[in-house]
Amino acid sequence: MKNKKSLFKIRPGDLLAFGVIKVASGVQFSVYLPNESNCKLKLYRIGRKEPACVIPLTGEYKRGGVYFVIITDIFESYKSDGRSIAQILSQDFEYMYEADGYEFIDPYAHVILGKSVWGKVYEGQNKKIIRGGICLDDFEWGDDFQIRRPFEEVILYQLHVRGYTKHSSSGVKHKGTYEGLREKIPYLRELGVNCLLLLPCYEFNEVIEEDTAVGHEIKYNYWGYGGKDVYYFAPKVSYAADKKNPVREFKDLIKSLHEEGIEVLMDIYFSPGTNLSLMTDCLRNWVLNYHIDGFRVNQSVMPSIALISDPILSGVKILAEYWDDDLLRSTGVKYSEKFLAEYNEGFMNDTRRFLKSDEGMVEKFSNRFKRNSDNYSIINFVTHVNGFTMMDLVSYDVKHNESNGEMNRDGSEYNYSWNCGVEGKSRKQYVVTRRMQQIRNAFLMLLCSQGTPMILAGDEFGNTQYGNNNAYCHDDNVTWLNWKRGNREQEIFDYVKKLIVFRKEHKILRQASSFKMMDSKGYGIPDLSIHGTQAWRADFSYYSRMLAILLNGEYVQDDTGETDDIIYLIFNMYWEAKTFDLPSLPVGKKWYAAITTYDNGFNELPPKTKRKKVTKVKRSDMKLQRKTVVPPRSIVVFIGR
Repeated sequence: MKNKKSLFKIRPGDLLAFGVIKVASGVQFSVYLPNESNCKLKLYRIGRKEPACVIPLTGEYKRGGVYFVIITDIFESYKSDGRSIAQILSQDFEYMYEADGYEFIDPYAHVILGKSVWGKVYEGQNKKIIRGGICLDDFEWGDDFQIRRPFEEVILYQLHVRGYTKHSSSGVKHKGTYEGLREKIPYLRELGVNCLLLLPCYEFNEVIEEDTAVGHEIKYNYWGYGGKDVYYFAPKVSYAADKKNPVREFKDLIKSLHEEGIEVLMDIYFSPGTNLSLMTDCLRNWVLNYHIDGFRVNQSVMPSIALISDPILSGVKILAEYWDDDLLRSTGVKYSEKFLAEYNEGFMNDTRRFLKSDEGMVEKFSNRFKRNSDNYSIINFVTHVNGFTMMDLVSYDVKHNESNGEMNRDGSEYNYSWNCGVEGKSRKQYVVTRRMQQIRNAFLMLLCSQGTPMILAGDEFGNTQYGNNNAYCHDDNVTWLNWKRGNREQEIFDYVKKLIVFRKEHKILRQASSFKMMDSKGYGIPDLSIHGTQAWRADFSYYSRMLAILLNGEYVQDDTGETDDIIYLIFNMYWEAKTFDLPSLPVGKKWYAAITTYDNGFNELPPKTKRKKVTKVKRSDMKLQRKTVVPPRSIVVFIGR
């Protein structure tokens, strides 16, 4: 091949930053090729088959195992129209590397060209040329900054960028895109969520091609986890409305969300064997160049020590399956601000089993409900992307994944679900009533628990996947949110919105550290205590399905110095009504039923009396206990004022 190196003016570089970046004297390309031979940098005019310039990567460009090339200018014969070298490369060129005769895309490429259409397969003569793009445009961030909201103040919301607005009912102009999500910001604000967890939206190969006995089959990797040809530094082009500038569109989305006080976390799944330096550089890239607020990372591939000791990543939110307390202590990291969180299915499984009235779950659920850590937060969820939606959790006893093409053998067999009497969709009023009540129960368990609650997008209005608990391969109405709302969907939405407000109004429900479970300040009531049908006597027996939790708001104060209410949550997961004691309150306070899940009640409460000087309350000064009857499979929240 003819050497076309003469198109550009070139010199060796040495700035340690992989990929393509602007430097003082031009544009630097750098790539890690420690052992390969006959290496080349190849620059193409966009869409052309033959390279416009081939730069042999010789020893003069090599530092350690990395080649650094700086392009300082372009010769006058090229029509530059007064543009800088950075503008010329960004607007007119794409690039590839070659080593040992094999051409490949830079794993640090910030744009991937040739994948603008979701799910399209190019074969034979129509095979699309896929190359690395060059993006060196400046973005005006203004005064945008990381919000750094404490985890205990976060209402997390997990969503898929494409599926969130792709359905015709979404009401947005740019369906299935970053811009479509940006159009939904007013909705997110109305709901009350303040942090998004985006499923993979970096460049991944969504097409799974399988050879079967009957021919060639195409499936989708809809979620974006794993697979080949993953480029962790590049926003997914097919999720952009403006295919020519996905980087700018994604940054516009982040900036707009930040302006509304909404943080953005990214779900990044590193394939086994991924280079540690690449993983670290990837996360740094999203923080520094895109102002991302945090990540969920599979620490089975990326070590925990790398996540917590990196100077850039140590200031952003990190969600991982577990954290080793001994490891955290050994690093010497100070926890004046918690930035780590545990994300696993422990809360989900125990809560689902308690919700469906399984035996032996009272103590397990009570421990999940109050669980917290002084070193990291706990992410609680009842549903997430990999499993049933909330509506399906109360509508199906078993999974229905037949449409996945795996003969219903995929997906978890352990869903801990209950169909409330009929499998699947039903118009029977008693079934619908049970399901709505169970949904209200589940959301209350989630949004009144300690830790950080996470809602799966669409659950707040009863979205269904028709019993599919592993919809990884669906790009259709199974996974696209249907925004059409009848009375039932609107009722769920209004309920969830009110619960979020209730959580935000009561600081005792969202503490930054663990409860002592004792009356350490002499208020007469512990900060948190566990009860049964009898006050002060928890029933953890195997067949028990009754639980009550008392939270003493005297232990927390808001910014004005005002204390919170005393809150008593009664859980009757038995199939018959049960009578519960109400613990005695300090003099001058009464119990008021604030929330009743059996009738979707949010009751108006008397105004909170002005806080008096706190004094120790003797047991003899407390009013006598009273009783209340709680209907079957329901929760009642009492407020003491």
